[in-house]
Amino acid sequence: MSPRTTDVWAHPLTATFTTTADPATLNTARRLLAGAHPQLNVNPGFATAKFALPDGRAARARLIVEELTAAQWDRIEAALGARTPATSAIGDDLADPRHTAGIPLLPSAQDLSHHCTCTPTPAGGPCAHTLAVGLLLAERLRTAPAPIFTLRGRPYQHIKKRLRNNEPSALKAAPAQTHLPSPATPTARPATDHAPVIPAQQPAPMPEPADLDLTTTRPALTGPLTPPPAPLPQLSAQQALVADAAHRARALLAGTEQPTGTDTGSDLARFTALDHGAPFRQAAMDHLGLDVVAMGHLTLAHTHGGPAGAAAYLHRYTLDHDVLARAQADIQPLRPAPNAAVECEDNHLTDPAAGIQLRYGPDGRWHPYLAPYGTWQPVPGPDAYPAQAYRAARTAARAHRRTR
Repeated sequence: MSPRTTDVWAHPLTATFTTTADPATLNTARRLLAGAHPQLNVNPGFATAKFALPDGRAARARLIVEELTAAQWDRIEAALGARTPATSAIGDDLADPRHTAGIPLLPSAQDLSHHCTCTPTPAGGPCAHTLAVGLLLAERLRTAPAPIFTLRGRPYQHIKKRLRNNEPSALKAAPAQTHLPSPATPTARPATDHAPVIPAQQPAPMPEPADLDLTTTRPALTGPLTPPPAPLPQLSAQQALVADAAHRARALLAGTEQPTGTDTGSDLARFTALDHGAPFRQAAMDHLGLDVVAMGHLTLAHTHGGPAGAAAYLHRYTLDHDVLARAQADIQPLRPAPNAAVECEDNHLTDPAAGIQLRYGPDGRWHPYLAPYGTWQPVPGPDAYPAQAYRAARTAARAHRRTR
């Protein structure tokens, strides 16, 4: 979306916090965010983030937002569906209540409440941690307005899908991509009445067989090859590509070939994990924008979960809320702190009290993660059943504690 679009959502929410908060508390909240990048988790009805306290504890702040009722969402969808084409209503104008049946999507100060584990909420207003969550949320809206829809109780993708299904067939666009990447299927090119008829060409005659001398020896290449001219890849890169093709051919013949990655990042994780790809690790990091630690985690994700594990590490996918709800119910009996909150956002299911996160990958499996040093890193044991992946994460956590 354009800067104008995102600012329409971000500026009013920022103003809600900056104009109603105590100036000293607001300045403290801004200092909390200066140079730090806390993870924001957005769920229906609340957004959360974790902040370090001076005594080493963690403050878990929760910004609670009043959800819209089902009847209000029905009115909003009816107002959007009345527009032609309906999908054109998904844009910056939804920040204006005149286009959403008079129901504002952006919450006002009266729609917000605050809760934090640092100290009891002051009588005069929220603490700096919950204000920081609000500022993080406003900053997130500079990228896309989807978090507001989740907070208010109806995922953004649900609205788009509902409007697309209600749109007249003559106005429907091409089918949308699925939430998770899937292999592209070839489509037949439609015939038109005005297309020229091209006569079929006759195949060229087969050439006469050539006489090959298979007995005389040929000298082997003894000197270095001439560097290829620009813009061709460097000779070392071409040799690595040849070695990679030979490696995959051997794996294919042996029946051990894995599926190829669904994106460039997944294939780079596979390539750089091999001997012939290791020299290009830095180039892969530069291409993907990863530091040394993140590249190491990407390699682990591929080791534990293959190309889908690497994709789950690199990308977020929109996942149906019912899938997340069922996964949360499956892991509930296994949680060491069953009354603590579970955070759901996109395809991530996080149990902060246990220090465990599950990420749903494009292979239909849940990939387990731990954060022993404050950053989520993949661990072995992806599984189609979230309870099994959660058990794998707890097993990895116990092994980590024993080695400390």
